[in-house]
Parts: sequence; C-alpha cells; structure tokens
Amino acid sequence: MRFLCDAMLGKLSNYLRILGFDTIYIKSMAMLNGYKKETNPALLFTKRKMQKSLYSNCIYIKSNNIIDQLAEIKNIIEPHIDKNTIMKRCIRCNTLLNNVKKDDIESLVPEFIFHTYDIFKFCPFCRKVYWEGSHVEHMKKWVKEIVS
Repeated sequence: MRFLCDAMLGKLSNYLRILGFDTIYIKSMAMLNGYKKETNPALLFTKRKMQKSLYSNCIYIKSNNIIDQLAEIKNIIEPHIDKNTIMKRCIRCNTLLNNVKKDDIESLVPEFIFHTYDIFKFCPFCRKVYWEGSHVEHMKKWVKEIVS
C-alpha cells in the first residue's frame, strides 16, 4: 500500500517508512496532481480539512502528536504491514535500503560507530547510512505496539 503525507505530517511519513510503507512526503499541494491520475491512487494523510475537494482518497488526521496520529490510522495500516519490510526504507527519501559491507562505509560514519557496529544498511539515493543503535530498541517497541 502506498501513502502520501502532506507538509504538516512529515514525522508521520517517517514513521510510515520505518513500518516499511512506500510513503511520499508532499511538500506542496501542487504535487498532488501527478498522483490523482494514478489507476490505484495512494491514500493521502492530511491535516487540512479542505483536502477532500483536491484529492478524494484522503484521511484527515486530527492529532498533532505522532503516537496519537499512528493510533488514528492503525486500523488502516495494520492489515498492510509486512514484517519483512519494517526498517527497510530510507527515512529521509523513501528509497529501499541495501545491505552494505562494513568496509564500504567507513568514511561515511563516525569512527566510534564504525568500530562498534558490524551491520549497516545504505541508501543508494541519498547516501544515508543506517545501523542498529540504541534508538532501534525504542523503534521496535512502538512497532510492536502498532503490529500487535
């Protein structure tokens, strides 16, 4: 399932990407025009009440808190969560991540990180490097809450 998040829901777009969803961050409403023409249009999450008139396939998000936003859409996203795709997308640009050899990213991460971790993922588009630091335990906890 594919999602769009408007400019007021950037954090939600990141969390959806962590959950493995193809999620496009819409910086301006003009960007919606290209998505309206798709055969199977993506679902738009928005904070703008008038959005239904611009894009018919949308859900209005009431909360400003990310955990509450996820609770609002849990029934929509939960049936589409694939445990094999969780944490497989770049949070920054939505590209699928590649496994990468440790030696290939030495110049891209701090020395401490390079010597502390052995497994890395790499975004071929924006060149961001990911590793399972302490923040991953926090992510796994809220992912478990969403999935269960």
